[in-house]
Amino acid sequence: MSDAFVYDPFDPDFHATSHETYRTLRDEHPLYENPDRNFWAISRFEDVWQATIDHEELGTEGVEEGASLLPMLNYLDSPRHDRLRALVSRAFTFRRVNEMEPHVRRIADELLDDLSTGDEAELVEAFATPLPGRIIAEMIGVPESRRGAFLEQSRRMLVTHPDVAIADAIREPSDRIYDEFRLLIDERRRAPQQDLMSALLEAEVEGERLSDDEILGFCFQLIMAGNDTTTALIGNGLVLLDHHPEQKALLVREPDRIADAVEEMLRFEPSAQALPRRTIKPYSLHGRTIPPDARVLLVWAAANLDEREFPDPERFDVTRRAPRHLALGHGIHFCLGASLARLEARVAFETLLERFPDYALAKQPDWLPSRWARAHPEIHVRL
Repeated sequence: MSDAFVYDPFDPDFHATSHETYRTLRDEHPLYENPDRNFWAISRFEDVWQATIDHEELGTEGVEEGASLLPMLNYLDSPRHDRLRALVSRAFTFRRVNEMEPHVRRIADELLDDLSTGDEAELVEAFATPLPGRIIAEMIGVPESRRGAFLEQSRRMLVTHPDVAIADAIREPSDRIYDEFRLLIDERRRAPQQDLMSALLEAEVEGERLSDDEILGFCFQLIMAGNDTTTALIGNGLVLLDHHPEQKALLVREPDRIADAVEEMLRFEPSAQALPRRTIKPYSLHGRTIPPDARVLLVWAAANLDEREFPDPERFDVTRRAPRHLALGHGIHFCLGASLARLEARVAFETLLERFPDYALAKQPDWLPSRWARAHPEIHVRL
């Protein structure tokens, strides 16, 4: 494959040219095989959309190294997936999330109170990480004194290296996260509180309590998805608006457009670039057939830039009203916290652009070395 086109999300330089790579995938290799990395990839919008609902042919159980140790929703198939999701989704209904807006706004204001016009600041640490991180840690019940170190471990889970097995790369940070959750389970069993951990310990589905492993797996996924992906969304949006000053100026003048702008940020630079599936039976597409028990990447980021679905897709446009995109998934694995992520990002940009409408990058940020996440580890700005 040395002289041929290669799609390899493990490549440390992948993010620098990802949009060009995705274009080639869609146009020339809509069903792509990478035998060196042992995966296939689906990249056109309609193909990915359909694949997310082909549950009899594409499953999630056992798809990721290290993921089968605990029952996380992303790596469960029906009916086990449906049992867990029905329970935990009660904390993320549209009504409950909307009720959180005043609290989210207070936290955003508190974080920005520590900054002043004219300052130089690193906004991933100062704003993009603590806003969603504090919200999700509060929801689960992680004590304030333990949140900082805890959220840092979830951030470490995103960094990958092409020559290190996934299970090895995540072992230390995941062990620390599980240790925190085991401690929290013990604390809440002794003294329940008004938080999600206590609710999970008390909940029953079809007359059965959740096992500790089910609670651990769900909370692990929640802290990853509820913290890191929203941090990346806010960070990516900050950089996109700096790169498109006319769009930033429009949002400053017309903040009612920010909700639509968040959707465009999600479409244009999704935090999760792809998620894996495994073939349950042969899966045919574009004249080729993937054998059973093969690893298949559904490349959200490539699909979201497909000109077959979006007019002028590689133009970032905060006025775009796209009827659908794949940044938050589709089907039974649609992002459980989608409403919360949208709320947090909208409030983040409403408060930031009101306080610091003239923020500008102090230097161009690097991309986080990650096979799935599209994120900046640091974003230095002048306020």
